Amino acid sequence: MKRLAVCVALTVSAAALAAGPAATAEPSPGKRGTPARHHAPAKAANESARLARSILNTKGITYATAHVGGTDKASLPKQNLVDVSNGRLARTSPWGHKKGARVALDTKMLNGALKLGTQYRYKFQISELVGGEHSRTSKHYAGRAIDVTWINGRHVGKKADHKGFMKACRKLGASLVLGPGDDKNHKTHVHCQW
Repeated sequence: MKRLAVCVALTVSAAALAAGPAATAEPSPGKRGTPARHHAPAKAANESARLARSILNTKGITYATAHVGGTDKASLPKQNLVDVSNGRLARTSPWGHKKGARVALDTKMLNGALKLGTQYRYKFQISELVGGEHSRTSKHYAGRAIDVTWINGRHVGKKADHKGFMKACRKLGASLVLGPGDDKNHKTHVHCQW
């Protein structure tokens, strides 16, 4: 009888180990015996994936195929969106201040970029999300900024409607918007960050 009890105990223990950490989750405060649940990160990741897919499917939004400072396909803006749409983090470029890091794309930034195309009907080219080289404290490295080089078929700095685009970014909640005339480093692109 003792052997049977030991065999049953070992079988139950092996099954619990095979099930992994979810089987041994800590109870949440105030609810005895209920596994702790952490829905917020998964929800944010799901929302980012949904928004990234929507941007990729929006006609009129295009993407730079090269960086100003080097070549790295894994950190181009379209690949950043593809990665996030598939539940992964976006990759920074192997140069600059955050070499080859993985970054979550902010849902406010993604929502703003999407609405620039769907609500405001701009046709634009995203030149950078988290890739490329930026200042050490740039919000690109936090997944909260977008750079745009072409607006409605015209290059920024060469008769593109960058002022209207910048105004739309502000209306969509961007906390910092820079472009030609605002900053010497933004003569050829618009920077919108959330």
